Amino acid sequence: MKKVISMLLVLVMVLGIAGCSGSGNSSSAPADNSTPAGTSTPADASKAADYSDKLVCLISEVPKGAPFTDLTWRGFEKLEADMGCQVKLVEAMDKAEYIEQIRSMAQLGASPIYGMFDAVCEAMVEVAPEFPETKFYLIDSYIEAGLDNVCGLIVDPYEASFVAGFVAAKTTETKKIAWIGHSDAPTINRFRDGYVAGAKLADPTVEVASSYIGDANDPTKGKEVANIAIDGGADVVFQVGNQSGLGVIKACDEKGVKCIGVDDWQGDLGPSVFWSALKDIDGAIYSTGKDVLEGKFTAGQVQFNIGTGSKAYDQRDFDKLPADLQKEVAQLMEDIASGKVDVFAK
Repeated sequence: MKKVISMLLVLVMVLGIAGCSGSGNSSSAPADNSTPAGTSTPADASKAADYSDKLVCLISEVPKGAPFTDLTWRGFEKLEADMGCQVKLVEAMDKAEYIEQIRSMAQLGASPIYGMFDAVCEAMVEVAPEFPETKFYLIDSYIEAGLDNVCGLIVDPYEASFVAGFVAAKTTETKKIAWIGHSDAPTINRFRDGYVAGAKLADPTVEVASSYIGDANDPTKGKEVANIAIDGGADVVFQVGNQSGLGVIKACDEKGVKCIGVDDWQGDLGPSVFWSALKDIDGAIYSTGKDVLEGKFTAGQVQFNIGTGSKAYDQRDFDKLPADLQKEVAQLMEDIASGKVDVFAK
């Protein structure tokens, strides 16, 4: 038996050496450090890597079913499909439990962990020092954490709203357009400010009315506020109302005026929605999540905008615009990306 085992070991060693030596006449060829065709390159490394034991988490105070939460979650679903990692959504409904929910996910080994909306992000900054190896992203938060494992993930809606305002001003027949937000908050007001600036660039004589619903989850109130704006003469309404925005769309449908959707393409929510100001949060989630899985992370803040390739509108809406307006919008996009048009100029 010992002789048999010895012979087998020798055979394995011989085969191993033969396998290492290559085939054909390659042994006589000079060394070539280039990557042969058909083999993996660094760019393909993520496809070959096994991330099945990695957990990526979203903690949100707004559950699935809300338009922005669903849009954000698409980025996680793409990560799961492309990278093979595990993804989890924690619907944080009780503010008193935010700290423990974040801590629990970190203890489970989730990284990165994303926090959505300010209250969750504030709790995340409090917990982050306890888990220096865990990476945390604060979605749409300008909190300056000053921590090596925390990054603010900003997809500024200003540019997409600017383009929407431009389109609205070029489309209105009454010279009156409206903007309706769910609450008077800095992040929401970025939509308003971009919309107004874009409209004024297109036509300084256009009037822009702004109002707030006061609730992100009340379509009935959204409809009431929209009716007031429409009765005031607005024939294009941009809604930034989350669930309440569905009521704005309903009012526009019933009154026969044009509506601009928000965040995701909303052309399927009502015949009034002819344009949507996109917020590429799902793309930002995918990009940053992939980076962390591959060992890349930068603390501080990362921004996604037109210049970095984020979309401002859906091609389906663009294709329905009159040809002359298509040309103007395409030129505007080029000018924004190149810096020729400063959307933030006062």
